Order: sequence, then C-alpha cells, then structure tokens
Amino acid sequence: MLVVVSFGMASSAVQSWVRPRGRLVSHALVAVISLALAELIARSLQLERIGGVLCLASLASLVVCARLGWRQALFGVAGLAVLSVPAVYSQHDPVLATTVLTGTALGLGLTVRWQIKPAYWLMVVSLCILITNSPLPAAPAAWDVIKLALALLACGSLATVLQTQALCLVGSPPTPTPFAVVNSWRRSGAHALMLATATLVTTPIALEHHWHIAGLWLVLTPFLVLQPFVRDSWSVALHRCLGNFGGVLLVILLAHTLPHSVPLELPAIAAGVITVVIAVKHGHRALMITALTVTIVLFNSSNHDLLLMADQRVQASALGIAIALVLMALAHPIERRFGGPPPRMTPSR
Repeated sequence: MLVVVSFGMASSAVQSWVRPRGRLVSHALVAVISLALAELIARSLQLERIGGVLCLASLASLVVCARLGWRQALFGVAGLAVLSVPAVYSQHDPVLATTVLTGTALGLGLTVRWQIKPAYWLMVVSLCILITNSPLPAAPAAWDVIKLALALLACGSLATVLQTQALCLVGSPPTPTPFAVVNSWRRSGAHALMLATATLVTTPIALEHHWHIAGLWLVLTPFLVLQPFVRDSWSVALHRCLGNFGGVLLVILLAHTLPHSVPLELPAIAAGVITVVIAVKHGHRALMITALTVTIVLFNSSNHDLLLMADQRVQASALGIAIALVLMALAHPIERRFGGPPPRMTPSR
C-alpha cells in the first residue's frame, strides 16, 4: 500500500516539477524518486540490508530504459531477478558462482554485436554484489530470497515506468538506440569468450578468499575494461584507472569532511543520480567510473570503514585491470594472426 501511495506521489511530483525543466532534469528527478522507492520497498519487506542492491537495480533500469527503451529495461531487470536466486545461494559456492557469472559474461559479450553492452553494465554490478557481498545471510530462508527477487523486479519496473512517463510529460518521449549490427558474430563470440575467461579467474579468487565487497570490484573490472577490439581496451583501461583514482579521492575527501551525523545514503543517492545522468548523456568514461566508484563505496560502507573500503577498491581494481591486461596481451597476437581486427560492419537500420 505504501508503494502504491508513493508511486502516486512520485507521479504528481514528476508532473509538477519536471514539465518545465527538460529532459536532463527529468532523468535526475526520476533517479532520486526511484532510489527513494527502492529504500521504501526494502523497509516495507523488513529487509533493510537489500536497499543498496535495490537502488543499483533501479539505476540500472533507468540507464537501459533511456538508451534502449522500456521493453529492454523490463527484460533486463527480469533477468536480474531470475539470476538473483542462484546468485544469493552461491555466496560460499565458488563453482555455482563461477557458473552464474560465466554464463552472464557469455550473454553480455554477445551483445556487442549491436553495441548495447554498456547499457547493461549496471545490471552486472547488481548481480556481482549478490554473489560477492550478498545482503542476505549465508543460508537465507527461501521466502527471503523470493522477496529479494520480487523486490528487484518491482524496483526496476517502477523506475522504468517513471522514466517513460516523465519523459512523455516534458514532451520528450524516449528515443531508444536502434539495434544496429555493429560487430560480426565472430568478433562478438571472441569478446564473450574473453569475458567468460576473466570470470573463470576472478570469481574463484573473490569467493575462496572471502573478499566480499573488494571481490565485487575484482570481478567487475574486466567487464568494464575488456572491449571487442584489443586496441580499444588500452584506452578503456586508462580511463578505468583515472576513474578509480578520482572516485577514491572524492571518497577520502568525504570521509574527512562529512559529519558522522549525516547518513552515507544521502551522498550515495547524489552520486547515483550523477552516475545515471553521465551514463544517459554518454559522458566521458572516466567521469562515469568516478561517479560509480563513489556510489558503490558509499552504498556499501559505514562512516567508520569508509577509508578502508576506498583502499580495498584500489587494490582489487588494480588486480582486475592486471588480469584484463594479461588477457588483452594474449589476445593481441591472435588478433594479428588473423589479419588484424576485422572491419566493423556498417550499422543497418
């Protein structure tokens, strides 16, 4: 009942404030409302610890909806809800966790055929959190797992509906990116295999050594660094390093200036909104990683361990980048052996 009332209030707020503001402000406002609804749903289910995951799932749905349309956003969040069940149960099962993430990597890698992989990366963040740093106990009750899956589906769906309606209210309906063929199946399959190989290395390390949130950054880094063409991955790795460094500096600044009486959820929501706006507007990759770093660290930290989380982020990301660089170095001669990267296919409308 609370969710229904909040949804009605959210719609009224969108209609009152977004109409004269434009598309960019609508993205920011919808992000704030979606994050608030995610926290409300977590509390209404008496599972406050899942609030961070629900917030990230809402942000992921907003990015997919803005770039690809509401159908793909609902498809993505439904897939996340289904995968959340084995993900939660794989906390202390490296084999199951590796299987889930390897299958996800294969599917995500194939999407580079249409160059839509960047739209789904926040969905992967949510899934990795459920595996490496699950908000549920090691042996969760079946009903709690079901509630988590339903909450993920509800948060993503509400965020998608709000995004679509808000853009229509400001006279700027969503203009999803067309599904144009950009890469060949051979290139897409090779990229999928590289991502899957990375998860075969990173996931057992994260799970067997109980790295928890640091394991998230280790597993996630190759997803962000590896690109369909090796030549593109080097610049992405550089941007990833710059984004991590910038994000950690901001976290350190917050740790020394933010009063302990201020809940970390407030700057976390602000950073999440900025992440969505940068992603939707196709901003620079380093800026997006900077905002994402701050968002994830704040959502998964408390005031007393904020600096520790930032330090672990740097170490785990550095190892993840190193693993990605090794895979790139191995793939480069293979790519050259077959005459270099094949020409990109002309997008078909």
